[in-house]
Amino acid sequence: MPKEYLSAKMNLDSYDGLTDPRKHIQDIRGSLELVIHDNDVMCKILPTTFRGNMRTWYNNLKSGSILSFQDLYVKLVTRFSTSIPTKKSSIKLFGIIQGEKQSTQAYLRRFNKEMLWVEDLLKPIGCEALIKGVRSEELWKQLH
Repeated sequence: MPKEYLSAKMNLDSYDGLTDPRKHIQDIRGSLELVIHDNDVMCKILPTTFRGNMRTWYNNLKSGSILSFQDLYVKLVTRFSTSIPTKKSSIKLFGIIQGEKQSTQAYLRRFNKEMLWVEDLLKPIGCEALIKGVRSEELWKQLH
């Protein structure tokens, strides 16, 4: 193992299979590529971050079944694909309504956060959903 690995390992988050596996691999790869430029070595280091169900899955893989870092990536993402958050439909945005006592700023922050999960959002639909959810008369008049 390269000496650089020891310092990189201290910053590697563990992964249990409950969150997006793509994000974990992206984060780990980003940290490792600062000091290691060898996919074979990264392929050996990545499993050291596995915990719980992830560790069990990995330990049950047939010896020699991982051919490359890309192969490990594909197998991991395929197995834990149910942990990948799904994009929302733009229809969901119409259900975001400003709370009676919610500030306009808090509503806009909440709306924007949800809007990021909508795939291929058309600007007019996003604007219409935002306007429909506004309870503040002052803001509603400004938006119309």
